[in-house]
Amino acid sequence: MNLIYWIIEYSATFCEFFLCTVFNKSIIKNSDDKNNYLQFGILSFVLSLIMINVNNFKLYSPITAVIGVALMVLSSVIVNIKNPLRAVALGIAFLAIIAVIDNTVSNIIAFLIKIPITEINKELSIYRAFAVISSKSFLTLLTMMLNKYFFNKKNPNMKYMFFLFAVTSIMLLMTYFITFIDIKNDSINSYILILFFITMFVLLMTILFGVFKLTEYYENQQKLKLITLKNHMLEQSMTETEQTFMLWKTSLHDFKHKIINLMTLAENNDIQGIKQYLENENNLLVKKLFYYKTGNDTVDTILNIKQKYAEDKKITFIINAEIPQNCSILSADFATILGNLIDNAIEYSEYEFEPYIEVKIKPNEKFLIIVVSNKCTKNNIDLKTSKSNKVMHGMGLYSVKRTVKQYDGEIVIKNSDDVFSVNIILPI
Repeated sequence: MNLIYWIIEYSATFCEFFLCTVFNKSIIKNSDDKNNYLQFGILSFVLSLIMINVNNFKLYSPITAVIGVALMVLSSVIVNIKNPLRAVALGIAFLAIIAVIDNTVSNIIAFLIKIPITEINKELSIYRAFAVISSKSFLTLLTMMLNKYFFNKKNPNMKYMFFLFAVTSIMLLMTYFITFIDIKNDSINSYILILFFITMFVLLMTILFGVFKLTEYYENQQKLKLITLKNHMLEQSMTETEQTFMLWKTSLHDFKHKIINLMTLAENNDIQGIKQYLENENNLLVKKLFYYKTGNDTVDTILNIKQKYAEDKKITFIINAEIPQNCSILSADFATILGNLIDNAIEYSEYEFEPYIEVKIKPNEKFLIIVVSNKCTKNNIDLKTSKSNKVMHGMGLYSVKRTVKQYDGEIVIKNSDDVFSVNIILPI
């Protein structure tokens, strides 16, 4: 009869390890990984053999509990070796679920048939076999439900996983502590303990689902910020297009008047006047055709457009820029960084006396240094916007920081000696 009990014990242990691996893989997803249930089964088989030998030494004790925790966490890490921190958190969380379910079922059975909990937790008996089969059946059903729920979910955020690890660790310790006290007392369990473990189970599920709800909320907020930023940049692009179109219409209108002036001079046979007029126009054209060249067409376009825009607002615009030919930074990322930083500088310069903006872009060995600075007599280190649209406050700088982070670069914001500057270092 003992052999049958130990077969049940081994099957239950195997079930716990196998379901833990399934639970882990249903939550943590790697793009280049697939759920290999055969490997999960082999791993669970080996770890179950180790655990069943430990249980054979002493079925329920602090030592077996510690070894069980270590092996369960190990199985979690092995199947998710690329995400070890998340795997540890989920391993502890699943152990807490197992402990709470086992104790809930055991206490209910002990309470209903009026026997001490010791006969279920420490003795190989028909009561323990029934409790083990019942708890593992419920655990299997619960894991399948969780697997179905988490199948299309994204990996949980690390800070929420840390919270899950901390809380479930405390809950696991409380569960073990109360269980060992209950076994030591060797008494018939009361409904108070049953309510306690049911409450623990509800809290565990609430925390687990809450982690994913918080992750979804966080990701939705990030997506909303990016969509808002894209809309803002699109609106800005449309505004600049309209300004270019108006400039073209103005130039066309001016050109028409110049033709009329030339025709008038020609009709009067004023050759000297025509020569003088054309010379003046040529000098004016030379000034307008000045175009700053950095070595990157996108940067050239941004700097020259922003320079014209700043000078229209009576802001002195200084450029000292050079882009190396082997620069690996994408044109779109240059547009994000320079466009947002210069726009911010123009916004704050409008309220300064004798304002200026200086843009420096220089290669330095394997790095590209970008510095955008402007006169700032007020403390704008928090970039408090003066615009009526407060929703877009900080979005430009957020986008810049996000882009710099993609290149493993560094960004430093300084505000001293009446100069506000953003310093960026990007590997090239």
